[in-house]
Amino acid sequence: MYPFLFSKKNMVKTFFKTVVLFYVFLFLPCFASAAILSVDPSNGIYEVGDRIIVKIIATSNDIQFNAVSSSILFPSSIFEIESISKTNSVLDFWVTEPVFSKNFNTVKFEGISLGGFKGFTGTVITIALRAIKVGSGEVTFQNGHILANDGQGTDITGNLTGASFIVKEALPESLPSTIKKEKITVESITTPIIQSEVFSQPVPTLNVPEIILGKKYESLVVLGTSDYPKTQTLITFIAQDGTKVFILGTSDDDGSFNILVPKSLKSGVYSVSARMIKEDKTNSEESNMVTLQIGNIFSDISWQLWFVISFLIFFILYLLIRLYSHFDSNKSFNKYKLHEVEDVVHKSFDILREDIVQYDREKYTSIEHKRIVSIKKDINDAEKVINKEIKNVE
Repeated sequence: MYPFLFSKKNMVKTFFKTVVLFYVFLFLPCFASAAILSVDPSNGIYEVGDRIIVKIIATSNDIQFNAVSSSILFPSSIFEIESISKTNSVLDFWVTEPVFSKNFNTVKFEGISLGGFKGFTGTVITIALRAIKVGSGEVTFQNGHILANDGQGTDITGNLTGASFIVKEALPESLPSTIKKEKITVESITTPIIQSEVFSQPVPTLNVPEIILGKKYESLVVLGTSDYPKTQTLITFIAQDGTKVFILGTSDDDGSFNILVPKSLKSGVYSVSARMIKEDKTNSEESNMVTLQIGNIFSDISWQLWFVISFLIFFILYLLIRLYSHFDSNKSFNKYKLHEVEDVVHKSFDILREDIVQYDREKYTSIEHKRIVSIKKDINDAEKVINKEIKNVE
């Protein structure tokens, strides 16, 4: 055997190299595939009275998406919202029409691309603002979701990128004409904005479908009947915290449909409904609502986190096996070396706990938070067991 394998320096170096390699090859593709919801332009300096046009942009590297929803807060200290346009939007059906509140200076919308958006980047909505006061402020996303066009409603949302704006006093009318010409009139370089109500899609006129929950090949499905064969069917899953997942399907020749419950749903209770949508966007009201229970205590732990946990556990087991093997073959193995191994084990568990804390800082529901706390407890218990085994070797 080779005692240097158990040197503290070599074991820690080997461990960290391995972790870095796994993170690069395992997590980098996930980050590269994340979609971004952003405000365009991301910054600007304007004058009181200017009319500013901003766009909400969805960007996806290599994954088609078919649903975007968001609530956006605009700084009421410097802007007021004048209007919203859906012209040239990548979305063509609106579960919740784009609306704005002048009281709260917010814009909300929930939209679907019925065929799935195949481009790299596209405009979701366009908003007209009016600069009303001198000052500075930020446009922020209160929430935002981009769902993949994969039949699972996978949330591929990455960054929600807002914007920062500054509003200054308007230039005096008495300025020389040469200076005035240098001032770009914001309103003159933009397309007209029309109130969102003008573009409202047809009111629901189709007959309402009926749905139940069932099973197909041991998988949960939403079973439904309608009067409309070969018609798009929009299934909406609403979690208890209000998060929505949209799944698109098509009815059969007789108007019936069966759509798999997506495996991407986090554990919890969901309200499920269906809506029929024709090519001309005529649609129905929501169907009857059914309740669905998803998942168990381990359901919401991502496979990346499971992998990290599993990797660390196997690494620690490897250390223990090497420890016993080295102890049996080398009687000169002393307690100092044993303490070095114990120190590496502690460092490994500390890394795992740091990863768990980072997950814990994300926005979780109370139920998900309890599960993270439970995982932390299990990690601490596992460390105690391994420490006990090391003490027995001593």
